[in-house]
Amino acid sequence: MRLSAGWLAQWLVQGDYFSIELSGNSLILDSQTEEDVIPFDDWDGAIEVRRGVVWGSLEITSADQQYCWTVHGLPWHQCKSFATLLLEAYRNWARGRVDKLDSSLPDMLHRIDNFAGQQGYLRQSDHHNLCQFLTDSLGSTGLTQELAGSFRPMAFEKIEPWLDDNSEWVEQNNQQWLAQESEKWASWFDQFESSPLNPSQREAVLINQDHNLVLAGAGTGKTSVLVARAGYLVANQAAQPEEILMLAFGRKAAQEMSERLGKKVNDKIKVATFHSLGTQIIEAVEGEKPNVSPLALDEKAREHWIASLLADQWETPAAAKRWQKHLTQWRIPGFKADNSMEKQAKSEQLAAWIWRHIELLGQRGTNKSALTQDIEQHDNAASKARMKSELGLLWPCFRAYEQYLKDNKQIDFNTMIQKATEYLNQGKYAASWRFIMVDEYQDISPHRLAMIEALCQSGDEDKPRPTLFAVGDDWQAIYRFAGADVNLTTGFAERFGACHITELDTTYRFNSMIGEVANTFIQQNPQQLRKNLVSFKKQKRKAVTLLCQDLLEQELVQLASQNEKPVTVLLLGRNNKQKPEKLRAWQKQWPHLELTFMTCHASKGREADFVFILDVNRGIFPAHDRDTGLAACLQARHEGFADAEERRLFYVALSRAKKHVWICADPEKTSPFINELIEDKYPVMNKIKRNKKTTAKA
Repeated sequence: MRLSAGWLAQWLVQGDYFSIELSGNSLILDSQTEEDVIPFDDWDGAIEVRRGVVWGSLEITSADQQYCWTVHGLPWHQCKSFATLLLEAYRNWARGRVDKLDSSLPDMLHRIDNFAGQQGYLRQSDHHNLCQFLTDSLGSTGLTQELAGSFRPMAFEKIEPWLDDNSEWVEQNNQQWLAQESEKWASWFDQFESSPLNPSQREAVLINQDHNLVLAGAGTGKTSVLVARAGYLVANQAAQPEEILMLAFGRKAAQEMSERLGKKVNDKIKVATFHSLGTQIIEAVEGEKPNVSPLALDEKAREHWIASLLADQWETPAAAKRWQKHLTQWRIPGFKADNSMEKQAKSEQLAAWIWRHIELLGQRGTNKSALTQDIEQHDNAASKARMKSELGLLWPCFRAYEQYLKDNKQIDFNTMIQKATEYLNQGKYAASWRFIMVDEYQDISPHRLAMIEALCQSGDEDKPRPTLFAVGDDWQAIYRFAGADVNLTTGFAERFGACHITELDTTYRFNSMIGEVANTFIQQNPQQLRKNLVSFKKQKRKAVTLLCQDLLEQELVQLASQNEKPVTVLLLGRNNKQKPEKLRAWQKQWPHLELTFMTCHASKGREADFVFILDVNRGIFPAHDRDTGLAACLQARHEGFADAEERRLFYVALSRAKKHVWICADPEKTSPFINELIEDKYPVMNKIKRNKKTTAKA
């Protein structure tokens, strides 16, 4: 059905619309140059009829009131009847949609009331689900937001903000709730630990976003926050103890956390390592406990098996030749030119090197052709030949290990985690935990993270997904060699989206002068997450000393004379080679110093009154990148900043001290780290007189 201007009127309107047609649920407007189709969705359902001197015109407006279309030169005596016809068609179209809208409105309003009326922190997933439900409900009516609002203005006054997200209201509501909840539980926060929890710790405990990351720097009380979080959930009746899962990386850490939770909160809270949880899941699905290989548990058994494996391989001329060819170009740990092949096979260092690669290959969970492709795409072109050669040596070892597990019907820890993750994803194991808590999150590896994500996706679809509460510190991520990936922490927000990151902003371990050095040093790497870590203990006296290594004993004499009461002293080395020969003599001479030597890696989680970092020399600390072979391809991707992990390791060493740190070096071989501390004028006491030529080489 169409109404159009005559030929004279068409000529006179000079390019404006001169024709209007009703076609289904649309209006078609024609001019000399174009044709526009206006669906009823885009029309507000009103028509203004205007009379000119000779002809009439029809004017219609868009549903959002942003556009206006006018058709000129129409026969006046037909305008009113045609407009009535169009309006009747529109009403018939709208009537069915309004009926659908009316049937949907009660659910839409109910969902808004339920979400906005929650007595707690509003999670992004719930907010997203609400907005999606409202959008889908409106879409099912066939009406635009503007039209629905025009038909039911009072209801849509409440609905429209949520169709536009309304995230600002959610944020304001959450902030208001946090303030009220913090005040409500103030006395509980004051008394839960021996010292009251500070504001950032309280915020971390209270927030219940879908994915929560608590950046807990050295000495900021991460364990207190983990325990208080569990305690608050139980005390507030937000969770039953059985609904909380706490994951730790080692047995000792899990045992300590379990004891603390048992005393402070409830002994029914599940505390597990990733491995023990994997065992529980597999046993529940398969009906029997998995048989863990002794090779995964017993270092001596592992060394014996590897020695036997190598002996068998080297009896094959092709395999022996492959190893000999590799050794003409590259070094392998544990191989010595003057040793027999029998002795080589029994080398503990060689066994450790092979086992480390078997572990990394197991975590990777891929085939040889895929690994070869990864090598081809690796950034370090100079190392590709070595990577391929090492893969040729180690892949038969890995395949033999897999066959050994299969023949003996055994499982190792990597396979255990991967199988448990599969069972979770397949729905074969229904986890009942609503709150997943992870300690030392910065040490997470991709396959452990896959298990966490499977736990967070498990459960009944009609109930809220479990929340993740991860506590860690990317500044202290130092286990890349074991498969950890710091990028999983620094990229937390990009990975999860619906997340909240809280910074614990006060350290109670080291004083402000150690903090000024350590915090500035670690944040030279722009890829580390920025945070403002303030020391509770303030002082103006410098607390970091650069010391000539030869003066170490002299400094210990002075330290012993200044401290008559027992104090703790850590001597830290980049590796065990830095252990002082006189350590036992010093321990006998000054028992009140409680001297302990350990590597910087082993010192993670420890603290002492005083710390000496030994042999911070060029080529030792930072260590040269030894992962130029296959390990570099199997581990987390290389970071763009030079010596990134070594810098974090040095930060860990610095941040073990409560009172003072001595950084020891040979003045002729000072490390780039020491040179930076001097040249960039860090607040340190410099007792090292460097050779300028040596410094230039560094």
